[in-house]
Amino acid sequence: MYANMSEPERDARALISSDQCIVDETWFFIRGCLEIPVLDSTEVFIWGLWASVKEDVFNEMSESWEEEGRETRRGPFKARLANSLSVYPETLNLKLRIAIQPVATRPLFILEDEEHPLTKAQQCGISRLEAMELSSTLLHIQGPWSRSPQ
Repeated sequence: MYANMSEPERDARALISSDQCIVDETWFFIRGCLEIPVLDSTEVFIWGLWASVKEDVFNEMSESWEEEGRETRRGPFKARLANSLSVYPETLNLKLRIAIQPVATRPLFILEDEEHPLTKAQQCGISRLEAMELSSTLLHIQGPWSRSPQ
């Protein structure tokens, strides 16, 4: 939503930080990580993504942003993926859970649509070659200069 706005629209309608975004005082987004295990490795492929959340979830997460031990007392929260990932069938609005992590660590996104290929990758992992090909494709599509949220 934010990425599709012109600069004047962004200035007038949105508040954004590196981890949170509000559009039109109606749409609330949290940045988090979707981890995909790399098979036969201790590594993970990490997508930095945005999730759409209800206002009460946004507020609870905001209030606990600097709260030590929050990961044991908060969440999980329901949300929807707010990104379309071009290398998968449509991912926008996939159901997910947000698992809070320790302070200074972005939350984890756990997909819930059992049939979606991205969910299967998250649950079963991908090979090192698949991770490298995915990275190469994404760098080619977006370029290292493309870091805009959502």
